[in-house]
Amino acid sequence: MSPKTASHHGSAQPRYLSFQTAALAALLACGPTPTTPSPTPTTPSQTTAPTTAPRPDDDDARRLAELPHRVVFADRITYSYVLLLPGEPRPAPTRPELDAAVRAAFASNLDDEEVSLLLGLIARPEREFGVPAAPADPEQDAPDLLGLAIEAHPRTPTTGPSLIEDKVLADPDLTRDLTPDERASLTTRRGLLVLRAQYRNQHGVRGLRLLQTLVRVVAAQQGALIHDPDTLETIGPAGFAARRLQTSLGNVADQIPVVPFPDPRYPGRFRLASRGMRRFGSVDLELGGLPGDLSILQQATYFMHGLAFEMIELGEFDSAGFAVELPPIVTVHFSDCTAAYSGRPGSLPRCAGCPESAEIHLVERAAEPQDAISHVVARIVAPRSRSDRPEYDHLVWAQEALDRVLGRPPSM
Repeated sequence: MSPKTASHHGSAQPRYLSFQTAALAALLACGPTPTTPSPTPTTPSQTTAPTTAPRPDDDDARRLAELPHRVVFADRITYSYVLLLPGEPRPAPTRPELDAAVRAAFASNLDDEEVSLLLGLIARPEREFGVPAAPADPEQDAPDLLGLAIEAHPRTPTTGPSLIEDKVLADPDLTRDLTPDERASLTTRRGLLVLRAQYRNQHGVRGLRLLQTLVRVVAAQQGALIHDPDTLETIGPAGFAARRLQTSLGNVADQIPVVPFPDPRYPGRFRLASRGMRRFGSVDLELGGLPGDLSILQQATYFMHGLAFEMIELGEFDSAGFAVELPPIVTVHFSDCTAAYSGRPGSLPRCAGCPESAEIHLVERAAEPQDAISHVVARIVAPRSRSDRPEYDHLVWAQEALDRVLGRPPSM
């Protein structure tokens, strides 16, 4: 399942809310009656002083316990899109052919800076991690744009796993934005083209914008459909163009699906998890302990998109070359939520008298089967001054945080 966001009564509401309603209704029908578990601390309390001198293995244990609380952004991002080409597998286009396609698509805008930068990215092969730039490397002029890889694969390989599982393409939700003709054509698309870019989070994540521009150009030229390996969604060229990342980051909500799951930590309740934060060099996010009230889950979706917007800004690459680490406490503002939806008409419903901000902390959780492959997910909890205490009640805090930023909506 994937998050759904749509416009409702002139406000920027989660798209595909009808699907979200159906999905959550199914979860509610199958799940147990919501219960309130006894409070569980996020980490062991650290308020009791040791009665004996610490041993070396105690120090190691403390260091290991602290690691999930340290969130570090990627200093180099690698992200791919997979294009499903019509007909039989074909060789990958050459760099000169991609260059010509971009020049034809933007024939009247060749002097535009981003078109020029895209042409430079196409000409720059993907570099192995750890390999320094050559003295004359054009990266010196555009340090956020590191390289592009171009690969062709058959949809059904002779050995090894497929890049896209058939069950993913058969999922009606993951293909919900395809037209009937596009969906019918899936069985005839036997060749895959992978466009993979390396870039850094600078200039409004310019590398991602340029990669999406190239994908749009090639998809339109070759009649391809576009598959996102992290969200598992497949979409046509028109839908992909409508969702493309804006220079203002004003449509972050279009880039980051928010997916509902039952929450095993709190039986009968739900958690929302983001998909797609990898493209911004960030961990994915999860907010758990939520009731099965659709209006509250919608507020939580706004909240998570606001935090995603804040994470993208906080994760901007340090030009000095140092990895950027997330502060222990991050403040989510109502303005972050509105910024994530600012590319859409209407506005988010505003509360009367609430503080419009809340402080949060992120803690990495263990990987789970539904997570994006090889990508970290961090749970959203209260700052450690509260969440480390034995009496911490996450259910109470999560609702407080939503109320502080967005107010309490009337139940649907």
